[in-house]
Amino acid sequence: MNERIKGIIYMLLAAVALSLAGLFVKLAVWDSFGITGGRSVATLAACVIYMVVTGKKFVFNKPVLFGGVCISLLNFLFIFATQSTSAANAIVLEYTEPFFVILLLWLIFGQRPQKAEILAVLAAFAGILFFFMDKLTPGGMIGNFAALMAGLVYAVFILVKKMDGNDFFSSVLTAAVINIIVCGWTIPRQTDWNPVGVFMVALFGIVPCFLGYILLSAGLDRMPIVAGVLLSMLEPVLNPIWVAIFYGEVVGKMSLIGMVIILGTAAVYSVWQIKKTEG
Repeated sequence: MNERIKGIIYMLLAAVALSLAGLFVKLAVWDSFGITGGRSVATLAACVIYMVVTGKKFVFNKPVLFGGVCISLLNFLFIFATQSTSAANAIVLEYTEPFFVILLLWLIFGQRPQKAEILAVLAAFAGILFFFMDKLTPGGMIGNFAALMAGLVYAVFILVKKMDGNDFFSSVLTAAVINIIVCGWTIPRQTDWNPVGVFMVALFGIVPCFLGYILLSAGLDRMPIVAGVLLSMLEPVLNPIWVAIFYGEVVGKMSLIGMVIILGTAAVYSVWQIKKTEG
């Protein structure tokens, strides 16, 4: 199978896994610090098991540490934003990330975006705005700002993945350790220990924050960075759908139109990238 096709499959699976994060946060019963610390314990456990089973070695250097800081910030900002505003608000503002990626590639690395890349990202982001047109409200501005900052951190995190010496898995493990150190002390202070809510915290740490990141890393290794970013936009489409089904936040007709725009843009751009590379 073509490596680019494998990359697309990994990115789509990663998007599905990551899209469950909003639902897990909504169903969890702890505050942002408790969820961050608790899910990090589960992520760390999953990482250790993965290392034992696969023989994966832990790498530690400056890029790994920087990546770990980015991931730890991204996790907390996403959790805080999702709890402070609607899941739709949080995810759409986080996905200003493609704009930050292109801007950072241009300003820091001098990589001028092609017209096709600019048009594709604009079209995809327009779809996201369409998807959440009936959800983006002036309420919860602190949560909205946190989600916007998560978009910037997410963009930096994507770029760090491409740095020499970086080991993405080690960054994920490092992020879990950082969050346990910073937020773990709040776990015993949580007052609601409902088994379902605690289980959601654990699933959050294993599915999106471990499996999702492993799949994301495998996908980004096999395709151009902007193409990977666009494919990951399936996450903000699915995120509020899971929340609507299992938590009760309704997805409207406008959202379905936005879904078609986003998936159509990602599909067309990915096919264009494959043909461009093979041609």
